Amino acid sequence: MRIACSYLVHRRETLAAYLPFLCLAIAFSWSAFASGYRMEAAVSRMELATIVLGSSIFLGAIAMLFVNGTALVAVALLACGIALALLGERFIASRWSLLAAATSFGSYLVGTVH
Repeated sequence: MRIACSYLVHRRETLAAYLPFLCLAIAFSWSAFASGYRMEAAVSRMELATIVLGSSIFLGAIAMLFVNGTALVAVALLACGIALALLGERFIASRWSLLAAATSFGSYLVGTVH
């Protein structure tokens, strides 16, 4: 029983160490996610693929925040990620930002899977 409890405490600390990667994934994928709601009638397939990938990363990162963190930490990191995205929207809105979002999300997944 004691080993199981110490494992759970260690696992919770490990998850908390990787939660900022989700904040970065939210910040970098925000522009692709939000562009789906600002698009014109004619959109290329490349833009649609970018929107789908960005939306998947954005919503997946939010889900992982609330599943693996406490509600207070999740809300704080979500607000931080969206604030970073809105403050740096001019610099973050590029094709490289989606790569950075996928890398951040992947780093979280690799770091937390045992």
